[in-house]
Amino acid sequence: MNRQVAIALMGLTFASLAACSATMASDRSYSLGRGVVNYDELRRAGDKCKADGGVLQAKQDGGDPAQLSNYTCVIPKGD
Repeated sequence: MNRQVAIALMGLTFASLAACSATMASDRSYSLGRGVVNYDELRRAGDKCKADGGVLQAKQDGGDPAQLSNYTCVIPKGD
């Protein structure tokens, strides 16, 4: 039974990674990384994201809005 559980968990992990990579707008989009959100950090990240041609967005999966990892710079695919 433990082997079946391990195989099921591994399958879920691979499915999650595939879904995560499929939902990114492009390979240029990026997460803000680790750390606690503060005004200055979000401002800098937003300015950098805008300069890169993107828009800063909070993830919609119910993550912790106090963590930088909950925010993504979404850069639309170019031609």
